[in-house]
This record gives sequence, structure tokens and C-alpha cells, in this order.
Amino acid sequence: MMKLLYFVPMRKHVWLLLSILFFIWGCPDGKSTDEESLLLQDLQFNYNQGLNHLYFSVQVEPSYLGKSLQAVNVLYFGFDTTQTADTLILNDAGMTGDIIAADDVYSLKVNNDTSSVSYVLEPTDTGKVYVKFLAQYGTEIKRSMAVYETGNRGPRILSVSMPDTMIMPEAGSVSVGTIVVTVDDLDGYEDVQTCYLMFQKPDGTYSSGSPISLYDDGNKDFSMYVWDETANDGKFSRYIVIDSNNPLGTYTSYFYARDYSGILSEPFITTLVVLP
Repeated sequence: MMKLLYFVPMRKHVWLLLSILFFIWGCPDGKSTDEESLLLQDLQFNYNQGLNHLYFSVQVEPSYLGKSLQAVNVLYFGFDTTQTADTLILNDAGMTGDIIAADDVYSLKVNNDTSSVSYVLEPTDTGKVYVKFLAQYGTEIKRSMAVYETGNRGPRILSVSMPDTMIMPEAGSVSVGTIVVTVDDLDGYEDVQTCYLMFQKPDGTYSSGSPISLYDDGNKDFSMYVWDETANDGKFSRYIVIDSNNPLGTYTSYFYARDYSGILSEPFITTLVVLP
């Protein structure tokens, strides 16, 4: 049998680009004025399901009509603008979710739980989330409302790199290849709980009869047929090993990825031919 071992799966902003789930849909209280649109730009909100974090960010002009910026806040309404919003303070000090200090981008990352916010999001939630960004210059406050559409689209397998043919080795030796599966998720690769394949042999039966896990942990151990080049890069990998007991013919691989909310990707199908 093919020796594919089964293991239990154990800005602006780069972080935001890797983990974005929501998209701006519209503005519930009318469009911001041109002035407010210039003062508050790049309004961002993200719900990272894998880490269970909420992230807020906005780029703000440092002064307005000769008055320096004093504070940047967000009003987080959740799904209903008629309820009392959570008031959260954003910072440009390079901490609590802000990436670069003193770059006029004010940010905050908080836990998505009742210790931080009143309106806790669930992975299965759908609908529009309302966030109002506020910038205070002296006694004057400029506002800009944004709406974000929720909904988990689940993971997607972008590509699979593996041999399409391997040569049957002599008795007592093995042929070795590598498998690399590139996975994408709108909530970031952190939201991918597991990546695995089902390996169908030429006779129609399945190797090991169980899902065969791939890993994104950077571990390499040939004695255990474990291999991954770089940890946490969204590429799930392992060795594939053929010995003289493997039957000749065409093997079919069905690759899947699953996120933490249980959404399974569409299968990505490849074939491998073992030649004499």
C-alpha cells in the first residue's frame, strides 16, 4: 500500500489582507460629506473567525482647520443601529492591533467576546454590521459610517503541486515526492482548521480508508514521512512515498480544506500514475 501516514490535525495592512471576511456594502445614514471622506479614509473592519478577534482601522488626517486631532473612536453597533453602540478607542501607538506607530492609521484589535464588546459575532452570522468612525478636532467631531456584509464563504483550494507520475522502485527501496496544497480563505489561512486528501487506488479502494492529513507547521521528519517547508504560510504539505508493494496504475487524489466553522471546500482532484 502507498505509505501515506495519517496524523490527527493538531496597511495598507498585511494582516488585514490575509484575514478579511467582510466587505463594504453601503452607508446607512447617507454618504459622508466630501470633507469627512477626506478626513477619514480607508475604513476597515474585520472579524477573524480563527482567532476570534475584531479589528477596526481608519486613516485620519492629523489636523483640521488648524486644530490637531485629539481622539479617534469607533461606535460598534453590531447588526442594529437603533441599539446603543460600543464605544472603542483606536490608537496610532503601534499597540493593541495597531501595526505601525505614528503613521496616521488608527487601529484596534479586541476579543470577540463579552469582555470587550456587547455584540459578539458568531461564525454562522449573516447580515450587515454597522461601524461609525469618529475623529475629534477640538470640540468638533467628524463622522463616517460604514456597513460590512457578513457571511463565511469557507476555504478554497487554489492549487495542488504533486507528481503526476512516479516510477515503481526496486524491492527494498522507495520513490519519494512531495505534495503542496495552497489554500485560501477570506478570513485568512488561520481560519483553516485542517487540509486533507482521500487517496483512491487503481482498484477503486482508498489508501488507509481514512482522511490523510497535510500540515502547515514547518516540520520535516522523513522517518515519519512528514514534510512542510514553511510554517503558517497557507501551504499544507507532506511526503508521498511509493514502494514496490504499491500496485501499478492511476491513483486519484481528492483534496479538501475545512474551516473552524465547519465549512468544507469543494474537492480539488488530481491523478498520479505509478509506472513500472
